[in-house]
Amino acid sequence: MKKILILFTALFLFKTGLPVYSFNLDLNFNNNREIRSLLKSYDKALRSHDINAIKSFFDESYVSADGFSIEDYISMLEKTYNTYENIKYETKINNITSYDNWALAQMSDKTKAKVYPDKNIKSGAKVGILDGKSSYVIYLKKTNDGWKIVSDDVLMEETSLKYGIANKIDMNLVTPVFIENGKEYDISLKINTPDDIIALASLSREEVVYPPVETDEKYRKFPESGELERLVTANNKNLDEYAIASVGFTRVSVSEELLKARIEVLGMAYIMKRINTKIPPMISISNVEKGSDDKN
Repeated sequence: MKKILILFTALFLFKTGLPVYSFNLDLNFNNNREIRSLLKSYDKALRSHDINAIKSFFDESYVSADGFSIEDYISMLEKTYNTYENIKYETKINNITSYDNWALAQMSDKTKAKVYPDKNIKSGAKVGILDGKSSYVIYLKKTNDGWKIVSDDVLMEETSLKYGIANKIDMNLVTPVFIENGKEYDISLKINTPDDIIALASLSREEVVYPPVETDEKYRKFPESGELERLVTANNKNLDEYAIASVGFTRVSVSEELLKARIEVLGMAYIMKRINTKIPPMISISNVEKGSDDKN
């Protein structure tokens, strides 16, 4: 399940390194209007799961920040649609700037879906709730076929998938927003667990690659302090990463007559946050090492 979640959160991973221009909104009203219309049509295609229409919005030179081609992107979309059949997007165009034949659009979105372990049983007690949000920039260029998406850049991304009682328990995954290549950083999970419930959790990091690489998970009983921490080392390959928390919630009851313990699984949760290794030049290294994102 966690690997499918990674495929979903990889929908908006993008390329950096485009030429830098000075943009002027007032001088490019027509361009901005065209781009806004195109992005709304693109959003409509995403909502309707129209793969052929989605492909038409991309230039053939498209490569994501993580080295994904348009074929990789479409493959991830297809797997996402197959897994989250009722997935819904709420997309907002925050700003559009353009200059000559180049443009960028700053976007944000929220995603929601319900996941049923057994598609034939639509039980509210067993349903999983997918919740995600991201902020990103789309880069476009004007071609003979109109405006095309050539690159994108993720600013923030986090996703959770929760089952059962996990939907009612406060959880906060704390990570840095940026980290230098090869540097150590701390992943922390804070949970307010009821007294009669036992939480088992695993904290890990994964590089953003496609196909995803399987990693070992080692579960530990959640400390009474309400916070589990793990120190990890970032990759030195200039790849962005995901910090991942996997949590299981159980209750143990003992039958005095039968002298047996009964373990009841009450819920599960998967929480992910993206950590960027490509640090913007305006952010000093010292501030990156000291700062962290403590909002979930």
